[in-house]
Amino acid sequence: MAGRHRRGTQRGVPSGRIAVSVATIGLGALQLGGVAVAAPAGGGGGVDGTSCTDARIKACVDLSENRAWLLDGQGNVVYGPVRNSHGAEGQETPTGDHIIQRKERHHVSQEYEGSPMPYAVFFDNEGRAFHGGSTDRESAGCVRLGPDDAKRFFEHLNPNDRVQIVE
Repeated sequence: MAGRHRRGTQRGVPSGRIAVSVATIGLGALQLGGVAVAAPAGGGGGVDGTSCTDARIKACVDLSENRAWLLDGQGNVVYGPVRNSHGAEGQETPTGDHIIQRKERHHVSQEYEGSPMPYAVFFDNEGRAFHGGSTDRESAGCVRLGPDDAKRFFEHLNPNDRVQIVE
């Protein structure tokens, strides 16, 4: 049968071997019942190369690296990493798991002299949010993003979405 492949093979090599070959190039692999599963990319062991650990999240923030990502809630990065800034000493951005509370496109801070917080996505009950602004200076506990990135976070995140902030 020249020119034909047997079922379950590609170019005469069993499918499982192809999957293992691809998965082991720089990723590592785990063999389960004849099926190869790729390990997460990135040396940190985080979800899809991020610094976060919960695949159900929709946003990840790494405070020590000033990087943030958007995810699909199933462990896949859909945007990022992007640069961010966070809370100054004494006004730290809280780490841990958070739930999006609300969103306001044109929010103005009542606590901080009417500071604009465009594309605000609030992740706690203390007024801390993802929002647009200068990433060159620290915030009062918020996660500040560049204008385009803040808009993207605003469009992607919704109330009850999970986010994770790590150091």
